Amino acid sequence: MSKSKRRCPSCSNVEMTRVHRRGFLQERVYSKLGLYPWECPFCREVFLLKSRGHNYRRSNPAPDGDK
Repeated sequence: MSKSKRRCPSCSNVEMTRVHRRGFLQERVYSKLGLYPWECPFCREVFLLKSRGHNYRRSNPAPDGDK
């Protein structure tokens, strides 16, 4: 799944943060299905994605010497 397809279902923002699992469904059931909770920092919507992924917040690019 490309980064462009990972969007908040409420506001379509691409900057998301992975959050901790909470509750029985997220800890026991969704984990077996490979679903991970993510949160949009703008609308605070929590939703599930198949990607464990990385933190997709924008960051400053590394200088040319640091790769």
